[in-house]
Amino acid sequence: MIITPNENIRIVRKEVDSSHYYWVNGVFMPSVTKIIDEGAPMAYGLKQFLLNNTPESAEEIKNIAGGFGTDMHHAYEQLLKGEELNLFHDFKSLKAKKHLASFAQWFADFNPTQIETEQTVASLEYKYAGTLDMLCVKDGEVWLIDFKTSRAIYWNYECQVAAYKQAVEETLGVKVDHCAILRTGSQHKAGYEFKEVTRPIESFMNIYKIYLDMHDGVIPEPPSMSIYPNTIKLAITK
Repeated sequence: MIITPNENIRIVRKEVDSSHYYWVNGVFMPSVTKIIDEGAPMAYGLKQFLLNNTPESAEEIKNIAGGFGTDMHHAYEQLLKGEELNLFHDFKSLKAKKHLASFAQWFADFNPTQIETEQTVASLEYKYAGTLDMLCVKDGEVWLIDFKTSRAIYWNYECQVAAYKQAVEETLGVKVDHCAILRTGSQHKAGYEFKEVTRPIESFMNIYKIYLDMHDGVIPEPPSMSIYPNTIKLAITK
């Protein structure tokens, strides 16, 4: 895969409480996930989940699921960089072992090459940014793959991938031939679900229009950023 980054796109990513915020050429741009979280219709499965749980329990479950998804994404990135993971010492739950084993099985089945992970990308044309999970080559063609640990592959996930495809082609100068979503830990025989998606950028932009309309037609200002030291140690007097 030949990557020729667009020198006219400079992206700075900042993290606050596990959320990502992006400045492109010094201008704040909303993330793909933020736009979709606010502007997309709620998936039917999620709506039923909220109806069957109290707001407090739903929030707790959401936070736990979000933390698990983040942990798995980090683990997948480590594996894709050639690192070895110790499932016995570092991943105690059966759920984590199941997702990791299914990811390894998918990798063996798909057998990708020329792997790039955790690339920050942006669209100057449409004014948004994000971080994609994986770019790779399979049989001479470029694949963009997004990882999910959810109960299903929802419509808004497909819109997310469509947004990444546009941003990859603008930022990295790579023509994406295929987009797909990998859902690990599923009930499928192989232990995972792998779905190629072809949703156009217009599907994402319809959500973006709703997001902007919710904010009176303008991109909202970023949150205040608090700066903390990397380490803390108390000066204890003995």
